[in-house]
This record gives sequence, structure tokens and C-alpha cells, in this order.
Amino acid sequence: MLERVAGMSDVQPLRVFPVLLPMWAVEIRTVVLDAQPYEVFDQYVSRAVAGAGLREPARLAAFFGVEVGLIERAVRYLESVGHLRGDGAGVVLTELGRRSVADGCRYVLKEDRQVVYLDGFTCAPLPKSHYAGTEWCDEPSLRLADRTSFHPVTASPAFRVGAIQELADRPDRERFNLPGALTEVEPLEVRQAWLPAYIVECVSGLLVFIKAVDGPDRHLGTIVTPYLTEVLAAEPRVDDVEVWRNWLEAKGFPDARIRRMPNRVLRAGLPAAAFGQAMRWAQLGSFEVRQQTFMQLWCADAAARQHAVLVRAAAIAGAGGVRRRAEVEQRLADLAGQLEVTVPGWDDLYRYAEKMDDRALLDRLDVLAPG
Repeated sequence: MLERVAGMSDVQPLRVFPVLLPMWAVEIRTVVLDAQPYEVFDQYVSRAVAGAGLREPARLAAFFGVEVGLIERAVRYLESVGHLRGDGAGVVLTELGRRSVADGCRYVLKEDRQVVYLDGFTCAPLPKSHYAGTEWCDEPSLRLADRTSFHPVTASPAFRVGAIQELADRPDRERFNLPGALTEVEPLEVRQAWLPAYIVECVSGLLVFIKAVDGPDRHLGTIVTPYLTEVLAAEPRVDDVEVWRNWLEAKGFPDARIRRMPNRVLRAGLPAAAFGQAMRWAQLGSFEVRQQTFMQLWCADAAARQHAVLVRAAAIAGAGGVRRRAEVEQRLADLAGQLEVTVPGWDDLYRYAEKMDDRALLDRLDVLAPG
């Protein structure tokens, strides 16, 4: 995330805050108009009732030249799905049945339950893009394995019951994870949920990052900025250079040079020998975070940086999260851009695996699909 921010033009990041954004998780009951293929005979019976005015099973049986029992079974089924109803003088089409005949498909009303999410600031629905891959928290606390602690943001607005119907009435409701063919919605249960996010305070405003969205989340950024700008500005500030000078000294690098780049990002220059020993190769070019400030670990040796690209790309390829060779090549290009070196090729990565005698990685590279 910080690598992405550092590479953005016209952005000057200042601090980063891991937070839990308040959300409303609402379980709803939905009724959806589901279009299904007609059974041929059911369609004929429905059309005969609609167009020929045949309402009694006996007359329908005579019209089709079949036994009355066959018609009665078809009528019972069509009544069960809401297409026909009796009126004392025979059967008539319901509105659902008339629409099905007109459109040439069997519409069925299906009831389901699902959860929709609304933000805890304005009670506006989250886009569908925010659902897949999102890790929600039921409690206002989260601590990652790397000891990153996420702190809950307090929002005072109460949940608005009418927000669900407002969502259902939107013509673009599918964009917010409600079915387009929705005919009825009912909120059943509302609970508080928390969305892990990183808020990057910049000279020009706030950027919000969540796991489900690639890059800055403009939707949430627009929502939270009016609420959080002054709150975060009031957070005590530290001397970021002093914070990182002390950190480097504790790591055994008291003479490391700290530079402030044109975009205000701090960068610490370390010798190539530091990586693979005091520092992991994967840390070269990455960012450390401390007391809401951050610093990039760097090395002037281009060969060391290119080696770090191969180490990090190998970890990505070996983890099994990618399926195609092109994905690994894209990651090589992205990492090379971040570490300001020439892009290594596929053969370079293969030779790295051979040099490291990493049989698992070699096997993985062999099975990755081309393209």
C-alpha cells in the first residue's frame, strides 16, 4: 500500500493510520423475480388460458386432446408457482402469470436472505466491489501478526431504517449488491461491523485503502474525509526523522543516511551487506511503519536491488496465488519500477531458482501457464 502511495504523482504522504471504520451489517429478506425456462406444456396451458379464454380443465383437455388429469396436474403446478388462481368459475392468470406469458419465460418469486453493508457515517450502501475479499471484524479491535494494531473510529450517526428501502428503490441497486429483479425487501437484523482500512494523511487530503479495492478507495475517501480530517490532524505529531534515526541505531546502523525525497517520503540508505543478514531481502524497497510515520529501506547498489526484486517475485510465484506466467512477469515489472532497476526477465527468475537450488520454485515455474 505504501509502495503504491510513494509512486503516485502529486501526492505527499505524511502519516499512516490503521483504523477500523464503523459499518452497519444488515441482514435482509429479499423476494426476487427469477426468470426460468418454461416447461413446454405449462406454457401451452398458460397461453390457452390467456388467449383462448379456456378456463375449465375439461375444456382445456378437449382443446389439447389430452386426459383431464394431465391438465389438472399442470393447473395445480401453475397455481403453486403463482401463475394461475381459481375464481369459482375456473382458473385465471395472475399478474405474474400474465407477465410470464408476455415475456415467454416462467417467472418465479424466490425468497432469500443476505447481508448488505452501509457505512457508519452517512448510512450509505457500500458498492458491490467492496464485498469480495473484504475481511470484516465483529469487534472493534484487530491486531495483525506483524503487531499492527487497528484502532476503531467512532461515528455518532444512528442507523436509519429507511436506508434499506431507499437502497431497494435505486435503479442502480445491483451496483450496491442488491438484485436488479428485486420485488420486495425487509430488514431483519442490524449489527455493528468494522472494516479494516489504512488512512494515509497527505498534504492534499486523505487516502483510504482497503483490501478489496485496488488502489485508493475513492468511495470511502469521499465519505470519511469530512469526518476524519480534523480528528487525524489533532493526533500528536512526532519528529519522524528522529523516530527512524533511533530505530536504525537500535538495528545496528547508526551511520545510515536518511533522506527526505521530493514527495516527503523518508528513505534510509543501507549497505548491500545489511540485506540477507540484519535485514531480510524482502525489506529492501519496502516500508517500515512506526508511530504513524513510515520510511523506505533502500540500497544504492543496483545489483542488490535487482536481487531483491527476484527474491520478492520468487516468493509471490512460489506462494501459489498466481496461475499464469504473465502475472509473475507483471509483478517483476512492478517491483522493478519500485526499486528503480531494469526489469528482470523470466529467464532471470528461473536462473535465480536454480542458483538457490529451490526445487519447489522450479517446479512451480514449470507449471505456470503461459500468457
